Amino acid sequence: MTLPRPRPAPARCLAVVCPGFSAERRRRQPWHVADGIAAGLAGLGHEVRLLTDMAGPPPSAPYRVERLGRLITRSGAASPELRSAVAGVEQVFLVTGAFQLTRLRRLELGAPVALVMASPRLHLREFLGRLTLAMLWRERHLLALPLLNALLPGAALRAGFARSGAREIVYLSPSARERFTALGLPPGKLLLPQADPAAIPPPAPQRDDPVTIGYFGPALSLRGADLVLVAFEAAVARGLDARLLLLLRPDGGHAALRHLLQRIADSPQRHRIGRRLEMLPADLLRQELARCHVFLLPFRVTVSEVPLAVIEACLSGRPTIVLDTPGVGEIARALGGTVVRTPDELAGALLEATSRPHASPRDPAVWTDWRRAAAPLLEPATGLARYRLVALTGVDGSGKTFLLQRLSARLAAAGIPHRHVWSRFRNYLSKPFLALARLSGHNRKEEQAGVRIGYHDFAGRPWLAWPFLCLQVLDNLLDLWWRYRCRSDRRLVLADRCLYDTLVDLAVDTGLDEVIFGRLGRRLVSLLPGPALVVVLVRPVAEIRESRPDVLLDRNFARRRALYQRLARELGLAVLENEGPPDAVLDRLEQLALAPLQPGAAP
Repeated sequence: MTLPRPRPAPARCLAVVCPGFSAERRRRQPWHVADGIAAGLAGLGHEVRLLTDMAGPPPSAPYRVERLGRLITRSGAASPELRSAVAGVEQVFLVTGAFQLTRLRRLELGAPVALVMASPRLHLREFLGRLTLAMLWRERHLLALPLLNALLPGAALRAGFARSGAREIVYLSPSARERFTALGLPPGKLLLPQADPAAIPPPAPQRDDPVTIGYFGPALSLRGADLVLVAFEAAVARGLDARLLLLLRPDGGHAALRHLLQRIADSPQRHRIGRRLEMLPADLLRQELARCHVFLLPFRVTVSEVPLAVIEACLSGRPTIVLDTPGVGEIARALGGTVVRTPDELAGALLEATSRPHASPRDPAVWTDWRRAAAPLLEPATGLARYRLVALTGVDGSGKTFLLQRLSARLAAAGIPHRHVWSRFRNYLSKPFLALARLSGHNRKEEQAGVRIGYHDFAGRPWLAWPFLCLQVLDNLLDLWWRYRCRSDRRLVLADRCLYDTLVDLAVDTGLDEVIFGRLGRRLVSLLPGPALVVVLVRPVAEIRESRPDVLLDRNFARRRALYQRLARELGLAVLENEGPPDAVLDRLEQLALAPLQPGAAP
């Protein structure tokens, strides 16, 4: 008996819009992702329609496929047919690429739109450094669009997103999310593509001599098909006793296929190479892959995000070797694959992989469940992903830099793009004033126990305190503009010392506490990117003395601690005790990030 799908309360009406979707493309990107999103949301009990401009629903699809004559007009606006088809829909997922994004106009679909970014963001040097001119020309029909995407300026991408009226972007790999966010697109959400459990090769056969190295995919240089031959020949020359099985798809173009077949015919190891040239059905492909002991998939560049072959190969439990290519390397690492930086390292990796004992296949649950993967697409962003800035403030020795480094590792593991900003003593217009104050003895340094400590003796001297405060305000306005405002970068900022710490420094230097912690300070910190999570770190003096004894030599140390406490009170900042294991402290920080955003705080 077939159990009914669970229906959430309440079930929602959703649409996935994907150009060019058809049954025979279901195992290729980006159509695999469109199918997965639709199936995952339908599996959660929602009513899902997949709208495309090609006929042919996939077999046994748990969603309805509707064919429209046109999805997006030549001007970049939604077609009348598409607007009519999504009437009454509560949310739309539109599969698009970078170039298509720059051409979008106001979609006006009557529902929130999430753009699914299906194209990678590669750098021009990644093409020119890995592909020869002959390869570029031979495979130009596939590389033209990725090359164009690599040249698109961030301003064009930002303008297209703003015009479209879309609410957010869904990225398919951590590297794409990092690179597009650095160009000014919103961080959005990360959706890791899932594999079909039935397509994962069965466990590897008992290893014998010779072992079998497997490659499956089109005969393309961009996929590294020629690198497989070079690495195999080099490994055999170094003593590897192995066979090579090439399962080649014929859809990569005649020129590329002829070139590879000639290369196989000329290989000194051609008697060790078996090949099969046809579009194999999924069950036959799985049978052929079951013969392999090691997979070699050295993508030079990717045309679409996160090749499905890498996920399936790694989930089989076999050693899988790839080049460190965006959208490939991070996925292979997460699944226990072998990632090498250059093609010259492939032969050595083959030798190592073939001598490695059998490994148990990875638990496929995290990579084969579209329902689990798609569920967060309907949920609002939570935790640190909601913020533009996370700032840790506190006296020297409180652990700001150390904790932010640990937090950076956490964010990287979660696929949240971020950058580190350290800002203190940003004296631009103040430098001439400080030079004069040094001549007068009011800007001086003392040396204690071999540690030089600087002091600004402006407190109680309004003729020094007020000019310095005014110049510092101008300096910090310049610094705010340079570090935060003039950049289109939308990555989360991890602020290790920022304007809040500068306010404490200014209060110590000038004694103008009431002014600094009043309207002036509030106005300055309001210019930082928002929404912001700002936390004052508090650490026991005994622990500071143990890790940073030099900090306690500052004659103003006690006053600084008191000022940070006042800063938290006056500006309503959270206070975090930095006691216990660092991971426990970061757990408490993430709990603070779950609190509701302040009214009016907008990303």
